Amino acid sequence: MTQSEKPKIPRPDADTLAQQQADALATFQRWAADPLSLVVDTETTDLTGDAWEIAAGRLRDAQPLLDLRGEPQTPWSPRALELQAPDIQDQLRGLPHLRTHAQDIRRLLDAHHVLAYNAEFDHDTLERTCQVTLRGFECVMLAYAPLAARWSERHGYWKTVKLSEACELEGVPVERRTLHGARVDMRLTSELILAVARRLRL
Repeated sequence: MTQSEKPKIPRPDADTLAQQQADALATFQRWAADPLSLVVDTETTDLTGDAWEIAAGRLRDAQPLLDLRGEPQTPWSPRALELQAPDIQDQLRGLPHLRTHAQDIRRLLDAHHVLAYNAEFDHDTLERTCQVTLRGFECVMLAYAPLAARWSERHGYWKTVKLSEACELEGVPVERRTLHGARVDMRLTSELILAVARRLRL
């Protein structure tokens, strides 16, 4: 049987979707109510490259508790460079590698309940870059998937959506920008979580 011949997995019925969405909303509300919720985002040179920027802020006010940049040791992919200012490598040249801040980063994250939009990516990136072992992060992107309600008949799960798309669905303003930054994405993720949590009070 070829891939195209595989049977399609039907979308869950309305009652199942409603329950999954209720569970997702409860997760967002739990995050919003937790004073230790910390939102993290990173920027990297490539999908498996060093982090060169990390931002971490309290969910309740998105105030950064960590806002660091460092010169990476891994090569940049063309795509990663396209998403940054033309002189980004010059901006970072000579800055201490983020590994020099490893223990400060680990202590802050270990003292909080860490959330990230793409949790597996950011968690693995920080462990690899800083050469430390971190506790698991909770994934905002996966938790949001039932709320976006885009079903994959091929795989049998709710598709994930980009951070900018999730923000647009929830009415969170997204700056018109071509450059990516950890601090901006950390703030947008925080605003997204709070916007979803407010749904329960409507």
